[in-house]
Amino acid sequence: MITGMLNGYDYQGAEAALTRRLAAEVVELTKLVLNSARGNIRYYPDVAAQLQEQLFVLAGQSVNGVVSTTFWQAWLEQFGKGSLMAGPDLNPGLVRYMSSSEWNGLRDRSSRAIVGRIKGTYRGIDGVERKSGGGRAGVNLEELAAQGEIDPAFGPTPPTFFLRIALQSNRGRILASLQRVVEAFPYHEYFREGKP
Repeated sequence: MITGMLNGYDYQGAEAALTRRLAAEVVELTKLVLNSARGNIRYYPDVAAQLQEQLFVLAGQSVNGVVSTTFWQAWLEQFGKGSLMAGPDLNPGLVRYMSSSEWNGLRDRSSRAIVGRIKGTYRGIDGVERKSGGGRAGVNLEELAAQGEIDPAFGPTPPTFFLRIALQSNRGRILASLQRVVEAFPYHEYFREGKP
């Protein structure tokens, strides 16, 4: 004898509950990526405090965790600086930067070595306006920094790709965690019982 009947499925309730569970998992996974990214920082330690995590939920479409920053040194940490910076194939902002007024026109576009500027004012990548006396215009400042003649901050730094590596190194854990949430969800609890 059949004592109960199914009368549909509460897909809206199931979707809302699954979205909440996925969002909670994405928050934890975003923290994992954020902490990994902080651990990957090598050259610009101030970047770590500037990283932010955010959650975006687009109902019925996606749940997104984001680790981001607008801090200018994060670009240097991610893609490098001077002659060691990543080229345009790995550095999506390089072409725009090299075409901007922030780029020193005396720098060689292929080696990208840091060189002195001509006399005058300029705006650096950090947005601060500075003055150059022009005494080292066109001189390779990276070499002078390596020789200890000027501030070592003028030396190049290689890219760390700290954000990309944080995401890639946690990829398996992210996928497994999301799969676990989807597979463990109690879909059966959202069937409606009763007469049609």
